[in-house]
Amino acid sequence: MKINKLQILIFVSGILSFSIVAQQNESTETFLGIGSGSRKISKIQKTPIFPIHTDSVSISEDIKYYLEPKRYLTNYSIENIKPARLKITANGDKLYRGYLKAGAGTYLTPILELNYASKRSRDESWGLNARNNGSFSSIKEMGNTKFSDLNLGGYYQKFFLNYDLWSEVQYERNSYHFYGLNYGDNSMYEFYGIDINDSLEKESFKNSDSLFKQNYDLLDLHLKFNSRNTGRDTNKLRIKGWIDFHHLNSNYNLSENHFLLGAHSGWLILDEEFLGTFELDINNVNSPETLKLDENNIIQPSNIRSNNSGIFRFSPHIYSRKNNLIFKAGISIQANINENAKFYVFPDLEVSYNLFNNIFIPYGGWIGNVQRNTFNNLRLENPFISEDSKLQNNVQKSNIFAGLRGSLSDKFTFNISSSFQKLDSIYFFIPDTISSYGNKFQTKYDNLSQTSFLAEITYEKLEKLKISAKGEYFIYSPANFSRAWQRPDFIFTLSSFLDLSDKIVLKSDFYLVGKREVFSNSEPEAINDFVLEDGKYIYSLPTFVDMNISAEYRYSKKVSAFIQFNNFTAKKYQYWQNFPVQSINILGGITISF
Repeated sequence: MKINKLQILIFVSGILSFSIVAQQNESTETFLGIGSGSRKISKIQKTPIFPIHTDSVSISEDIKYYLEPKRYLTNYSIENIKPARLKITANGDKLYRGYLKAGAGTYLTPILELNYASKRSRDESWGLNARNNGSFSSIKEMGNTKFSDLNLGGYYQKFFLNYDLWSEVQYERNSYHFYGLNYGDNSMYEFYGIDINDSLEKESFKNSDSLFKQNYDLLDLHLKFNSRNTGRDTNKLRIKGWIDFHHLNSNYNLSENHFLLGAHSGWLILDEEFLGTFELDINNVNSPETLKLDENNIIQPSNIRSNNSGIFRFSPHIYSRKNNLIFKAGISIQANINENAKFYVFPDLEVSYNLFNNIFIPYGGWIGNVQRNTFNNLRLENPFISEDSKLQNNVQKSNIFAGLRGSLSDKFTFNISSSFQKLDSIYFFIPDTISSYGNKFQTKYDNLSQTSFLAEITYEKLEKLKISAKGEYFIYSPANFSRAWQRPDFIFTLSSFLDLSDKIVLKSDFYLVGKREVFSNSEPEAINDFVLEDGKYIYSLPTFVDMNISAEYRYSKKVSAFIQFNNFTAKKYQYWQNFPVQSINILGGITISF
């Protein structure tokens, strides 16, 4: 084995390093005994010394840059770019301009309905409508019960950037008969001057148009202005305005002109919404004092009387949201102006609280109002009202209510409430014995305390199924009358809608109306349960059930067929005293869209 010089050098260096380390770790101490004492020599310690380099030359130089600005000329030209054309596709189903609905049914009942309207537009919307229905057959043993309703109208709406305008005009022609007579009562013929021994004259009397036919012509106009600033997320002033007018006349010299001017504004300031409503309501009625028969058995109006009245309303209030609390606080200043002017200040208070994310919302309030009664509204409620009826406005002096509403799911909603009202000059319909033999109604007025209870539920699923039910119960306490004449003690309604694959649509309406107390000056026939008070025979119209069912088959998007059953239970009940309704009425027809 050959050993080179490098290996020998490494070996010797290792031995020397080991020796030095051994000496440093040696614990033996050396003593020098010189003289009488001794000295102790410490171990040798080697201090490491590292060289420090210090540069004595320091260079520091400031560098400055000098840039000379220069202007460069460029050739830049603007090229006109054509705006991109956007193809806007309307959402939703295809719209048809119009449809025609035609059909017929029992009791010689024709149906004809025509509608024509604009399609989707950002600028405007308009439509025309025409409808006619009626019955040209009479109820057995009730004389002439024919009726007809004609309606013609149209609307126009214009959209602007910050507001829109809406207008509507409608014309109605309504004809019907006062058929509620007992033709077996000879005193009835004597009242109208008919010879009870002349059978031909009696039969002609039953179908007389001059005695019992009523015609009404109505012209209805509406104008509305609405600003687009309708949300609570803006502090801009929001304004709504409206003008309503109608003219009504009858074949017995009654005429009515009603004018309503109103405005509503809202302004959001510091999360508080300040609102105000103003209305001016004016009504003029010219009506006969009495209706009497002439020598030809034709009803003639007597002296024409004029009735003018006005209502002024101003209702400022504050609407506020505080977390889950919502409240409205204000007053309503109103004036009822006729022969004398009466001023009222009503509370306008409402409050609600959101519990569990709209599942339960308790609410309550206290309000009041002067309620307008027009002859047009009264005859729409009761078409057998006499033209010589007097008009007075109702005064809702106080209405205190409380309830609970909410939504248990996205499909199910409910509402439960109760209220107590103090009403002055509330109208009641009582038999007219002056211009008719009890087959018309007069309006009589009394003060009334009314307690009511309401419950309603709604179930809706994807616009394919909807069921709603509503029930109301009333407790009446008239001030002077012994009964709340012709007013039901409860009303229950149930409606349903079912869409089966957009091919078959089923609808139903169910009505349950409680008893209504009435009176007669003569003893009622076939009624044993009556009370005789002050020369009046008092009894109750029984509770009745009415049910309407309809089905529609959509053959295509343009053509469909329908069938409808009115008064499905076939009950000839009386909602108004002495006026039985038609039995089951079956209608059928087609609808064509174009």
